[in-house]
Amino acid sequence: MNMNHECENKSEPVSIDLYTETGDKILFDVKKPFIYHVNLDKSDIDGQGHVNNVTYVKWMEQAAVAHSDAVGYGTTFYQETGAAFFVRKHEVEYLAQSFWCDQLVVATWPDKMERFTAIRRYQVVRVTDGKTVARAVTNWIFMNRENERPQRMSKEMIDKFLQSVS
Repeated sequence: MNMNHECENKSEPVSIDLYTETGDKILFDVKKPFIYHVNLDKSDIDGQGHVNNVTYVKWMEQAAVAHSDAVGYGTTFYQETGAAFFVRKHEVEYLAQSFWCDQLVVATWPDKMERFTAIRRYQVVRVTDGKTVARAVTNWIFMNRENERPQRMSKEMIDKFLQSVS
C-alpha cells in the first residue's frame, strides 16, 4: 500500500449508527458499545505495508481510556484516588489486514466487572466495508498505586461503566 497517498483525515466524532460506503449498517458484537475513532499515523504501518499488530493494542488502551473518561473516570479521578486500572492480560485475534487510509473504529465495552477485576472486550471495524478486522479482550486489575495491591471498585463505578453500554 502506498503510504505517500494522501488520506482525508476524518477526525469527527463517530455515532453509534455507522454505515459502510454502500449504505449498509455496521453490526457490532453488542448493541451499544462505546465507539472510539482511530486516527492512523504513518508510524502505525509496518514494513509489510499494513497496520502493525502492536498498534491494535495501543488503540485498545486509547479506547478504554476514552471510555473511562466519558463515564466520569478521567485522569484526575485516578490521580486523586491513588488507584488505577492495570493490564493483566491481552488476547487479540487478528481477522483481516488493515492498511494506510483505512477508516477504523474500535468498539469497546466492559463485559464483566466485579471486586477488582474488569474484563473489557473490543471489536476493531473497518468503516468502509463494515468488516471486523480484530477482536480482543483485556483483563484489567484495579489497583492501589501506593501499596500495589488490588483495590475493590465501588458499586457506583461498576454501575456507571456497565450502564454506559447497556
